[in-house]
Amino acid sequence: MALHKTFSIIVIASKDEKDFSLLKKLKDKFSGHEIILAIDADNELSIDVLNDINLNINKLVKVPNSTRGKSLNAGALKAENNYLWFLHIDSQIDKIQREDLDRVQKKQLNYFKLAFDNKKNTINASGANFRSKNFDLPFGDQSFLIHKNLFNLIGRFDESLKEGEDHKFVWDAKALGIEIKEITREIITSARKYEESSFWQTTKTLFKTITQARKFKQNKIENIFCFFMKDPKSKDSKTRLRETLKDQGLVDKFNLHCLNIVKSNILSLDKDGNKIVIINNSPNRDYIEELGLSKFSILDINEENIGKSMYEVYEICAPFADRIVLSGSDIPELTSKHLSDSVNYLSKFDSYIIGTKDGGYCCFSTKLKNLEAEFTRVNYSSSTVLNDFTKHLYNLKKSDFLLVDVDTLDDLQSMYAALKNTKMTKEQSDLIGFIDKRKYS
Repeated sequence: MALHKTFSIIVIASKDEKDFSLLKKLKDKFSGHEIILAIDADNELSIDVLNDINLNINKLVKVPNSTRGKSLNAGALKAENNYLWFLHIDSQIDKIQREDLDRVQKKQLNYFKLAFDNKKNTINASGANFRSKNFDLPFGDQSFLIHKNLFNLIGRFDESLKEGEDHKFVWDAKALGIEIKEITREIITSARKYEESSFWQTTKTLFKTITQARKFKQNKIENIFCFFMKDPKSKDSKTRLRETLKDQGLVDKFNLHCLNIVKSNILSLDKDGNKIVIINNSPNRDYIEELGLSKFSILDINEENIGKSMYEVYEICAPFADRIVLSGSDIPELTSKHLSDSVNYLSKFDSYIIGTKDGGYCCFSTKLKNLEAEFTRVNYSSSTVLNDFTKHLYNLKKSDFLLVDVDTLDDLQSMYAALKNTKMTKEQSDLIGFIDKRKYS
């Protein structure tokens, strides 16, 4: 028997919603899939209604001050399965079958054809389906089905928008060249908003489509910059430095200074044609929120093996940009100029790499699309990582310099001496001041 894809079905509901009958239908028809209800925290559910809801779902997420984008994201953050299906609570799924979910592909954003529960809105549905099919601009009412990694790469829904979060999400996907694919089965949605005037609502929707397109349309993403990051308080970070200094708080603060340097690099590179992706190697994203970086795309990759992490990130990102750059966060000398230069070298070379003094590397950029195997054939605990990784690569440019990957006290002192002899950014200067105060230089 063929294996079926497993979804987390995310249903959103407003503070005024009273009808939760969709949840039982989902449980009966799509058993084995995770069902998550993300509801405005101000919805005052009675005990009986709440008990009935809990019988039909796996998780209830209450969202304070919710917008649709906020609710959709909150549900996705709690999802445990690899595929996501976003649904509005007033959707009707009678025509949708299990095999429709299996049609979803890993590199696609999928949606259903639209129908309304009132036949007099047939023209409205035809207009929506024409827009979706011919312009790749489906509405959120058509429900989106997508792999979780692809959803996170696109960058989630814009929580600041009161409306149009679905439209913006689609434009973000289009900028990456993601295929937007219709599933020909119909999903039926409520025609409540068309009750007063079908013609007026259609005209209003058309006007919004045009104005939102002008607002949300962007140039194609050419470069994806990936930054591997970890919670600065993680005891798995700087293990040898922690053992030497015997001061956990000091290392935590050192890590935070390093992340502030990375933040500065990210903000410098956040421009048209570039996509910023943060690779979170920690169980939560709190530190990313505290750094003010949560607006960027975040991939949660919790692999202990560095090679497997890079393989997974490369496999997710490489198909959707001309060039991809992978960089670490433990190298205070690494600047946005190094990262920009790494892309510029790709006009002459297929790949470019910046080595580190311990035999590894801290930045790798490439325009090649078939390198998955290269990341996993290397032993990253050895002192020959750079040579082992690059020996099968051709038309490669190696940097004329080496930077320091800080993990020991000797590394810290070596980095300090090197950084003091350069023109420092404010964040690098702050790190040097922090080291000076503690006399570890």
